[in-house]
Amino acid sequence: MRSHRRIPVLLLGLAACGGRAVAAEPAPAAPSEDLAHAFLYQVPVQAPQTQSREAPPTIEVSGSASVHVPADVAKVSFAVETRGKEAAAAASENAQTMSQVMAALRAASLPGLKIETYGYSLNPEYVAPSPQGNRARVIDGYTALNNIRVTVSDVQAAGKVMDTAIGAGANRVSGLSFEASETADARREALTRAVSEARTQAQAIADALGRELGPPVEIHGGAQQPTPRPQGVMLMAREMATPVEAGDLTVTASVTIRFAMGPEKHDR
Repeated sequence: MRSHRRIPVLLLGLAACGGRAVAAEPAPAAPSEDLAHAFLYQVPVQAPQTQSREAPPTIEVSGSASVHVPADVAKVSFAVETRGKEAAAAASENAQTMSQVMAALRAASLPGLKIETYGYSLNPEYVAPSPQGNRARVIDGYTALNNIRVTVSDVQAAGKVMDTAIGAGANRVSGLSFEASETADARREALTRAVSEARTQAQAIADALGRELGPPVEIHGGAQQPTPRPQGVMLMAREMATPVEAGDLTVTASVTIRFAMGPEKHDR
């Protein structure tokens, strides 16, 4: 039978690989067909054992809070606009007027005064051709525009800033806003309140489920700097100070916290 020929070959191969030599010994009795099949196929194979652990249940909640902080910095944006037939004339007049505005602001004894230029432009002005003609547009003059931003450390001085600049020749007031220079304490307070609100919600959920509230396992969020508050500009008569009301700014904080859910509560 075919199985009688395969078994000795298998044994000689094992001897060649370093096992005990079997060539000089008498060949063993050939196994039966059933035994050969049992020898070849009944080899135990163990699959790797994996332990599947379910993730513990959690509670995810969000909390937010707001804290008001008084504004203590005012920023006012001005512009001097001049026109002239020639570019040099428009630019020269603009420079002279803006110099007068800056000198007046520096002489006004404004607290924490800072002046910065944030934009300058010199553009031609064109005359449109008449409907009957075919000629192209021609330059009729030039417009110079110089923008400055004035910062003072007293919001009550914002009205004086505008009156001083306008009185010295500024002919545009393009912006007024208020900011808070110190917000660290307000941000910490807002965060504390937001976390407390989130924990209160999580505790209520755990109590309703009859479970203990576990420790926080993940948290996201933070506190944001307050956005500067822009104000509309209303210019009064020159002999009156421009009224300005700063108001408060708002620091907001928001957090999202995931708490582990503890074991069930047992009545005592």
